Amino acid sequence: MSRYNYLLFICLLLFSHSLVANHQGMTCLLNAYPDFLSQSTDANSNVLIWKDGTKMLYDHKIEATDFEDLLNKADLKAQMSIPYPLGILVDPPALNQDPGRLRYEPFFEKMYGNSKSMVRKQLVKVFWAPSNSYVAFSRTNSANEALAAVGKEIMQESNLSGYVRKHSGTFNWRTVQGTLRKSNHSFGVAIDFELPKQLYKYWLWHCKPNQPCQYPKSALTDTTLQRVVSIFEKHGFIWGGKWYHYDTMHFEYRPELINCSTK
Repeated sequence: MSRYNYLLFICLLLFSHSLVANHQGMTCLLNAYPDFLSQSTDANSNVLIWKDGTKMLYDHKIEATDFEDLLNKADLKAQMSIPYPLGILVDPPALNQDPGRLRYEPFFEKMYGNSKSMVRKQLVKVFWAPSNSYVAFSRTNSANEALAAVGKEIMQESNLSGYVRKHSGTFNWRTVQGTLRKSNHSFGVAIDFELPKQLYKYWLWHCKPNQPCQYPKSALTDTTLQRVVSIFEKHGFIWGGKWYHYDTMHFEYRPELINCSTK
């Protein structure tokens, strides 16, 4: 085989792998959000088509200088690029393994609303059984029903409810601390809890940006917390404790990542 043909073969192979990866990621999105997304894409598998006819590019061919830059520039391909690990976390997440932190903001704005008032129109009261109280959560994509189901199941095991009795926020139209990126609290699909003190950890309280960050070992060994997390995951939520840049109090409704998670 000539050098030219060999290089051509490698290029075609890489291109085909890229198409397969794009198709898998888009399939996860289609399956997770059937009320909004069409079951068709364009011929080159790089355009996601919404049911209202809107076309959204999946891979923007972004070039990022570092992980923080990637967070700021993330497209749908980046959003789906880090598999979420289901089940008990045995080891701390590897460097920059933050499944769910990479978000393509226009995608969430189109589904949940691109302004505070638009998101508010989709909020409903959800009974959170562990605290015998109500919280505001989006009804879009049946996120409210998923949260209610989590609370109901947690109450079936008497030792779990104390961990998530004190919720510290759901809807809040705001940016992620220290950034210009919207938090998923802005869309009414995230909830935080005041976990027991030894488990209530956020990376920015203990680490500095662009420096090694030690994961809290308590989050790996607490079996009650692990059980709570597994119930949330069962109903389509990811846990911020499975991020290298950990946020152990944080859960958000992200069925596209749960449906295509690793076990």
